[in-house]
Formats: sequence, structure tokens, C-alpha cells
Amino acid sequence: MCIVCTVLLTSCIHSEIDNSMLVGKWVSVNGAKDAALNLYIDELEIEVKNGSWDYRPFISDEIWEYYIDKDSVLNISRTEYDGDEYDTESYELDLSFSNSYNTLTLWYKPAFSSLRKYTFIRR
Repeated sequence: MCIVCTVLLTSCIHSEIDNSMLVGKWVSVNGAKDAALNLYIDELEIEVKNGSWDYRPFISDEIWEYYIDKDSVLNISRTEYDGDEYDTESYELDLSFSNSYNTLTLWYKPAFSSLRKYTFIRR
């Protein structure tokens, strides 16, 4: 019985997503080719190119800090300073991979809107 438990726990640990799986350039397949959302991801940050209202929460070209929690949720945040105070924005997006980690899918659930699904391919 202990051997089965150990094997199950080991397989769960290896299925967790870490930052290194995200590193690289990701291009959205949801938009027009010349205006596709691009995410440039390193170990700590996500740089957004071609952001727009259609790609909420990636509405403009900006840089987000991120981490992935144990439930495979991508937590993104960014802080702006307007001269008087700091304003922090943060979101949670479910994520998954397919095709040997060459396809990334993000799901975003806005507070007052329907679930949004974004699919990216690694470039």
C-alpha cells in the first residue's frame, strides 16, 4: 500500500507546472496574424505586445510579474505609481499545456463577464 501511495505522490509532483515551462515567446491563435497578442515570458515577468481590450486582462503593452501556484493557476500582477499612490492590479488565470508544451491555453473569468479562453503557440 505504501508503494502505491509513493508512486501516486511522485506522479503528482511531476505534473506541477513551473515557470520554466512558460519561458519563451507565445503568440495567440485567437486574433489576426498581424495583431495577434504576443507574450514574452521569462522566469519572473510577462511582457505583453499587441494588447487590446479583446484580450482582457492584457489590454495594453505592459509588463506583469507572475507566479504559478500549486493548482496550475497563473497569478499575474503589476503595480503603477501615479505620483501620489501605488495601484496594484492582479488576476488569476487557469493554464494548461498540450502538444509537448508547444500550445498554451489560458482561461480568464472576469467578475462581470463570461469565461474567456486564449490559446497560444510557442514561437
